[in-house]
Amino acid sequence: MSDNPFFNDHAKQYSKSDSFKSGNDLKILMSLLPEKMSRALDVATGTGFVAFELSKRSENVVALDLTDAMLSEAMKLISSNKITNVEFVKSDYYSYDTFSKFDTITCRRALHHFDKKDFFFKKSKELLRENGILAISDMIVPDTDTNDLLNKLERKRDPTHFAALNEGELIFSLKSAGFRIIKSVIDNEQITFEKWLSPVETNSLNGIESKRFINSLSDDELKSMAFDRSTNTMTKQRMIVAATP
Repeated sequence: MSDNPFFNDHAKQYSKSDSFKSGNDLKILMSLLPEKMSRALDVATGTGFVAFELSKRSENVVALDLTDAMLSEAMKLISSNKITNVEFVKSDYYSYDTFSKFDTITCRRALHHFDKKDFFFKKSKELLRENGILAISDMIVPDTDTNDLLNKLERKRDPTHFAALNEGELIFSLKSAGFRIIKSVIDNEQITFEKWLSPVETNSLNGIESKRFINSLSDDELKSMAFDRSTNTMTKQRMIVAATP
C-alpha cells in the first residue's frame, strides 16, 4: 500500500490552507450532522480538519487516510489541541476492514480521487448504522461541461485526480446505492487560476501544463467549465450532501 504522491509532496501546504481549514463547505458539511454521535469515520481525512470538528461531537472518531505525510499533519493538529478521541488509521477505503458500525461517515474534497465510486457508496452503506448519515463535500462538474474539460484540467494539476461527477451523477450514484437524500447544498467559490492551482507552483511542470491547457481552449469551452479568461477566474462548484441508507 503506497502513499498518494501528490499529497505526500504537498501535505504541509494543505495543513496551512485557510480554504481547507475553514472553507464554507466545511461549515455546511458540519451543519448537516447531528450534534452528538457515538462513532464517526472520516474517509480520506487529509490533514484532519474534518476529524477535528467531528471530535467535538462524537465520542470516538476514526480518521482514515492512505498517505503518511497527511496523517502526520493531522496528528499534529489533533495532539496540539489535546484531543484524545481520534484514532488514526493508514489505509485506503477499499481495503479498510472493521467490525464497527458508524453513526456518521464523512468525506470532504476527496471523492473525485476514487476510481470505484460505486464501491465507495456500497461500503459506506455497509459501515453505517441504521439511520446513519453519509456526508460528502466534493467539487462537481458543471452540466455545461459536456466535453469533461474540468476533469481534464484537474488531472493536469494533480495526476491522482480521477474524476469529479456532476450534480445529477452524484445524486444518482447515491440513490442507486440505496441512499435517501436528506439534504444537498451547492456552494460556489470564485477563485483565481493561481489560487485554484495552489499548492502547485505556477512555474512547476504541472502548473505550466495546466496553463497551457487553459490557453488551448476557446472562450466558449472555458465558459462551459465556468472559467472566465478575461478575469483569469474560475467558479468552483462544490456539492455538500447528506444521505442515509
